[in-house]
Amino acid sequence: MHGTRKKVTKLVNCMQTVELKVRMCCSGCERVVKNAIYKLRGVDSVEVELAMEKVTVVGYVERNKVLKAVRRSGKRAEFWPYPNPPLYFTTSNNYFKDTTADFKESYNYYRHGYNLADRHGNVPVTHRGDDKVSNMFNDDNVNATCSLM
Repeated sequence: MHGTRKKVTKLVNCMQTVELKVRMCCSGCERVVKNAIYKLRGVDSVEVELAMEKVTVVGYVERNKVLKAVRRSGKRAEFWPYPNPPLYFTTSNNYFKDTTADFKESYNYYRHGYNLADRHGNVPVTHRGDDKVSNMFNDDNVNATCSLM
């Protein structure tokens, strides 16, 4: 009886969708990530969007176990930080994003599963002088029609 303990595995009761942001550069990286996820018990399907570096896992799995399996395969991974993909870019900061700073290690990277991504770049600001003629037809000038009449 000594040393004959059975390992009790906890099953997830409901089907979950886990979305991850994984650093992938080619189809070889995609294959490595898919193989690592399919080794987990309870995985139904894996979808990889290489352009967005997004992996979607559907099945009876735990979020942290999926994240841990992808990190064990040697890839940088975090939970998907964006709630919904926008239909179009809503701010100019999206156009001037430095992609080299996306995967920055911090002291709590492995514990919390997310990174802090900073936005870099030069956002051009239009400057109009004190010239009344050029400011008269400016779109930002709300009172332009009043000055014409």
